Formats: sequence, C-alpha cells, structure tokens
Amino acid sequence: MSLLSNLKRSIPSLSKAESRIAKAILIDPEATVNMTTSELARLAGVSDPMISRFCRTMECTSFPDFKVQLAKSLVNKVSFISEAVSPGDNSANYIEKRINANQAALEYIRTKLDPAIIEQTVAALSRSKKIEIFGMGGCAAIAKDAQHKLFRLGIPTMAHEDHLMQRMVAASADEDTTILIFSFTGRTQAMVEIAEIAKNSGAKLITICSPNSPLAELADITITSGDELEDTTIYVPMTTRIIILTITDILTTGLALEQGEEIEAQLKKIKHSLDSTKII
Repeated sequence: MSLLSNLKRSIPSLSKAESRIAKAILIDPEATVNMTTSELARLAGVSDPMISRFCRTMECTSFPDFKVQLAKSLVNKVSFISEAVSPGDNSANYIEKRINANQAALEYIRTKLDPAIIEQTVAALSRSKKIEIFGMGGCAAIAKDAQHKLFRLGIPTMAHEDHLMQRMVAASADEDTTILIFSFTGRTQAMVEIAEIAKNSGAKLITICSPNSPLAELADITITSGDELEDTTIYVPMTTRIIILTITDILTTGLALEQGEEIEAQLKKIKHSLDSTKII
C-alpha cells in the first residue's frame, strides 16, 4: 500500500494533532513534498516535534524520509520517462514535479550521507597518486563530470567509459591507484568483473552505488547512489543522477579543502588559462 493510501486509511485512528497533519497533507500532497517541517507544522496548527512523531507513526524515520515516500506514492508508473511524471502532464505539471522530486531527493540524501564516510573517502583520494574513474551507460557522463572536477586538484585523473579499457586500466592499477566507480544499481555484470580485477591489482576501490549490491561488497568504501528513490532499470535516471553529481561535488570540495592553500594557485592558474578564450 502506498503512503498516500495509508495516510487516508489511517485518519480515523490518528490522534487529533496527527489527524490535523494528515488532513493538511491531503489538501495538497504535491506541495507537501516541498515543505519544511516548520511550514507543515504551521499549516496543521501543531508543534514542530509533532511532525516528527507523526512521521514515525506513519513508519518513516524522519520528515525527509516521509516526503520521499509521499513523492513515490504520487507517481503513476506508466511512463518510461520518469517516475516523477505521468502521461498527460502539461509543462506546469512536469516542471513542478521534476523540481519537487529533485529537491526531495537532496533532502533525503542529506540524512543518508555519513560525514565519517565522506572524510574517509576524501582522505583516500588525497593519498592517491592516480585516480581512475569508471562509469558505463548513464554513469559515463557522470564519470566525465567527476574527471572535469578532480583533475584540477593536482592528482592525475582519467575517466573511462569503454569496458575493455576499464578492464585494462584496472589490471594495470596498483596500491597507489584509487578507482572510483559510479553505478546506479551496482549490479552490472561487466562492472562487477572490473571491480574484481581492480581488487586483485591492489587498488583502492571506492564505489557510489546501491549499498546492497555485488559491487558494494567488493568496495573498500561505498557511498549510496540513492537508487532506492527511482527504478533505474525502467526509467531514465534523473533523481539518482542528481544525487551522484551532488556527492561528486561534496567529495571535490572536501579534497580541495584537504589540500589547503597550496591548491589555490593551481586552481587560479587553470581558471586564468581560459581568459583569452572569452569574447569581451
């Protein structure tokens, strides 16, 4: 049963305060996906802590988790475009739905990222003498984006999307190499095989993928791709792609800060190299 259906069914058994929250949500569930705790509390006429208690009553860990489940329950899974939209949506609908879905996903991932794991990942990247980035299919563009950001920080970095090249690079890696693998699901057979080659070569293996996947089991460090938010085996990855790009930005920022002031001159030099390419 979807959260929205469960919400309607549960109203008679809820407390007065919880019932007010449920009714406020049902007036405009799509707007709720974009609300803060305080906004919903004011709308329902309850305290902020009551929103958290209500979410636990609805078997959600937090209000961000509740919003993600609510967004998923609003989806009519008949479109291969995206879970967030439905056939017949006009431009106003799909603009609002896509923005709401992405905002809810970022709020969700905020609660899932462990700062200790991020620090561990940044430290591993910082110690690397070489960073190799792998991505296939939709993750190939994400790998290129990561290369575009990371190469500026003084560590030789290269992205590879061809799986034969990935196998050869993995086989030639050593303990000074960090291999960063992007995968929406962590279940692509070729990518799992490549990860095994990398491990046998002694490389440090970092994956951004589903934590409950064969690829994650091989990794030294795994950061969630947020794959539970959309079924990427059916739909074009949108929400998940936004999450992985955001995680890449977080890691790049952390690595730049880790390297301190000395990286400023490098970044300035790279940026100024483009000055002559601009039309004034």
